[in-house]
Amino acid sequence: MASLLVRVRLDWSDSTHYDPDRSLPCRVCATVTTMRDGRGDACHQSCAEDEIARELLGASLARVVDERVLR
Repeated sequence: MASLLVRVRLDWSDSTHYDPDRSLPCRVCATVTTMRDGRGDACHQSCAEDEIARELLGASLARVVDERVLR
């Protein structure tokens, strides 16, 4: 079976992704962070990237069709 690799890299260089005044638990791993996702929820960039990659991989695997002809 072929393997799929999904890599996601988000650009969080905008200041809205950083809150220096409040450390909150990451919504994915629960480790404290000052980073914020696009909705303003506490989230590490790497956690958000992994989460999106898992979603994309799951969607891709669901679309893979076995084209072998069984005889």
